[in-house]
Amino acid sequence: MRFRWDWLQPVMRAPYVPTLGPVLPEAVGVGLFAAVLGVARTGRFLPFDKDRRWMTTKDERVLVGDVVHTAAETIVPVLSVRGGGLVKVYYYGAAGPDLSVLARLGERLAKSHGAGGGNRVIWFSDRPEGARGRVMVKRFSSGDKQPVRNVQALTGCPAADTFGAFADEIGPEGFPFLYQRMKDGRQDGPTLVTVADDRIVGAVGPLSTVVGPGGRVIQQPAYFAVHPGYRGRGYGRDLWRASMAWGRARGAEAKVLQASCGSAAEALYLSEGLETHGYVCQA
Repeated sequence: MRFRWDWLQPVMRAPYVPTLGPVLPEAVGVGLFAAVLGVARTGRFLPFDKDRRWMTTKDERVLVGDVVHTAAETIVPVLSVRGGGLVKVYYYGAAGPDLSVLARLGERLAKSHGAGGGNRVIWFSDRPEGARGRVMVKRFSSGDKQPVRNVQALTGCPAADTFGAFADEIGPEGFPFLYQRMKDGRQDGPTLVTVADDRIVGAVGPLSTVVGPGGRVIQQPAYFAVHPGYRGRGYGRDLWRASMAWGRARGAEAKVLQASCGSAAEALYLSEGLETHGYVCQA
C-alpha cells in the first residue's frame, strides 16, 4: 500500500493519524501514514508514539489489507486488542461519510478479528457541529511567560498523601491509572499539582517531551483535571501555564492535543490562544 499526497491532502480535515492521534499539522504527510503502516504487524512503536510511555508493545494496529485509498476517500481500519478488542474505522473524505457502509465494514472486521468491543467510525470536519473533539495546537514562544501561583511538583508536596483520594474522585481513568503506576514504582515524568484546604485539588502530568514527526520537539499529552468542587477559581489556568513553562524550559516547540467539545478544558485552551485545526467526530 502506497499513499498519494495529492489524494490524501485534500481530504485531511484535521491533522489526525490513525494509532497516533493528533499531530502537528506540518508533520502530516504520506511518509507519516506509511510509517504507521510499516509497524502495523510488528507491535513496535514509532519513536514519537505517546503510548510508548505506558506499554512495551503497541496494542493497536492498522489492518493494512483493508485500507481503501482513492482520490475521493481514504479509509483506514485499526484493530485495538485492549480489553475485549475494538475496531476503529478512520474515514478521510471530501464529502461526509456514509456511516451505514462504514459501520458494516467495522462490524465485519470486528467479527473476523474477534473484537468483542464492537466498532467505532471516526471522521473529521472543519466545523464543530456534531463533533466530539477539537484538535488544538499550542506553539511556544519566548513571550509566553505568565505568572503562576500555587503550583508545585507532586514529589515533595506536603499534601502528596492526598493524591490518591484526588485520583479516585476524578476517576474513572487517567489519574487513577497514573496513581497506580506511581505506587508500582513507575517513573513516567513529573506531575504538577495545586493545593487548597490542605489537599490536592488539581493536577497535570506526567510531563514529558519527545522529538516528534518532522523533527520538532513536542510536549506530549498529559492528564489534566481540577476537582469539581474547586473549579472556576483559576486553578486550571495556573496548572496549564505551569506545565507550559515546564515544556518551554525543556525546548518544546509545540504541544498538540484534543479537547472535548463543550468542556471546561476547551474553553481554557481557547482563552489561552491555542490554534484550532479541525474537529473529530465519532459514531
